[in-house]
Amino acid sequence: MKTLLAAVVICMAGLLADAPNANELIGVWQPGEGTSHIRIFKQKDTDFYFGKIVWLKEPNDENGKPRLDKKGKAIMDMVNLRDFEFKKDTWTNGTIYDPKTGNTYYCTIEMPSHGMLHLRGSVDRWGLIGRTDIWTRVKQ
Repeated sequence: MKTLLAAVVICMAGLLADAPNANELIGVWQPGEGTSHIRIFKQKDTDFYFGKIVWLKEPNDENGKPRLDKKGKAIMDMVNLRDFEFKKDTWTNGTIYDPKTGNTYYCTIEMPSHGMLHLRGSVDRWGLIGRTDIWTRVKQ
């Protein structure tokens, strides 16, 4: 019995060591399509995380003017991730704005490894109808 208990404790310790802490989300990330970089930061004096577009592969349109979203706002420096809270190894209750469509979606973020994020954007709060994108950390 003691051996079994010791094995369970060792396994649990290993799982806990791999779990991300809330601030590991902070940094620059590249979405799956590779055409932008998003800087994720913690809002000052809060426990909420946000993301801002800090690099675009094509920052200007065909006329040489800054690329705009469907609503006419500049995409560069746009905050497109909002209000994420860290709960049980997942960043939840946030939203993600898609500049291509002009739509905002419910979103959760998981970190299966320290250099990778799984973002689940969905039209419903429970994540049933949506898609998951894999983001990678940008080395700086």
